[in-house]
Amino acid sequence: MPRNAATRHQRADGRRREIFQQQTGSPPLASATRYPSLARGYAIPGVAILPLRLFLGLTFVYAGIQKLTDSGFFRAGSPTYIGAQLLAFSRGSPIAFLLDQMMGQAVAIGALTILTEVAIGLLVLLGLLTRPAVLIGLILNLMFFLSASWHTYPYFFGSDIVFVMCWLTLALTGPGPFALDALAQVPIRQGLRRRLGRARADAIASFITGPLGSPTTVREEPGQEGIDPALSDRRRLNRAEALLGVIAAVVFVVLGLPRKGGATPAGKTIAATTPKSAGGTGGASGSTGGGSQSGIPAGFKKIGNITQLPANTGGTVSDPKTGDPAIIVHTSGSNYFAYDAVCTHAGCTVEYDPQSKMIVCPCHGGEFDPAHGAQVVAGPPPSPLTAIEMKIDSQGNIYIV
Repeated sequence: MPRNAATRHQRADGRRREIFQQQTGSPPLASATRYPSLARGYAIPGVAILPLRLFLGLTFVYAGIQKLTDSGFFRAGSPTYIGAQLLAFSRGSPIAFLLDQMMGQAVAIGALTILTEVAIGLLVLLGLLTRPAVLIGLILNLMFFLSASWHTYPYFFGSDIVFVMCWLTLALTGPGPFALDALAQVPIRQGLRRRLGRARADAIASFITGPLGSPTTVREEPGQEGIDPALSDRRRLNRAEALLGVIAAVVFVVLGLPRKGGATPAGKTIAATTPKSAGGTGGASGSTGGGSQSGIPAGFKKIGNITQLPANTGGTVSDPKTGDPAIIVHTSGSNYFAYDAVCTHAGCTVEYDPQSKMIVCPCHGGEFDPAHGAQVVAGPPPSPLTAIEMKIDSQGNIYIV
């Protein structure tokens, strides 16, 4: 090869390596610079991330608006009250200590959650300050996973772990095209340089407006005719970023493995303690009739009277055995049923819906059939509610153990 031709070839090869490293964050294989088509395996079209970005942005805006329009979200005593949700989520959660502190400022936490969700959703939709918004969204859904979805089994039945991985993917790839970050990069960088100096400002600006692996536009120059055009306008993941994604995925899968203290199956049917039997089927039940109060064994606690529960109604009491809320349902006639009121999906407190004649969870739409052992008939709960031993004496007093 003539000397001049060899020199041109070496310069072109070095330039290819420089461009590839600028755009991927890692040095290329030798074969990738000589045979650019091999480098396409590293390239991810930026437009491919747009559906994920739209989904996350719209979902978070909707979540904030839904809470804001819920009349019971800020009202103590409502099933959807933010304080009641925090209390339910704290049971068995690894961050129970944090949720306990939040309960003292439940209304403020609820308002902050709404503002955060709407702000994150709008920023992600606009592609403005995308990386900080994505990281806050990831942290928020991680907290939801460790609280609201912690008792969900298997773990993939819960949506929060899926959102965590979606946020992680968007953090690694960046917002893609049609994002305002590209317009904000220069003024933000210049403003920070005037205050913090070049090196520190560039690092902060890269975090704020320059997502991982941000695209670099490189003009074609003489001697670069061998470079695949795809390399100059596509987003890429370098090996370190891909490894980070794999490690994070493994960590979250491990967190989602079976945990002790999960949902338990429904309890046995308890026969009536009086001669006149009219107990319901499935789950713990009680019935009224003649007899004496001496049929109530020791250990049972009186929690009310059947006159407080007309047909097709339900009432919530505290289970003296576990401290959890318990629900007593009067379906019809002499049929009464008692169940633990903690939903087996995410720990929310369930309630009875007279219209559907089902026990429903206000958090995620789970439904349980009270007349058939609180079996799951709709929604994400993985197992029935736990039945509670209940007896009713001849005066109609209700006892649970």
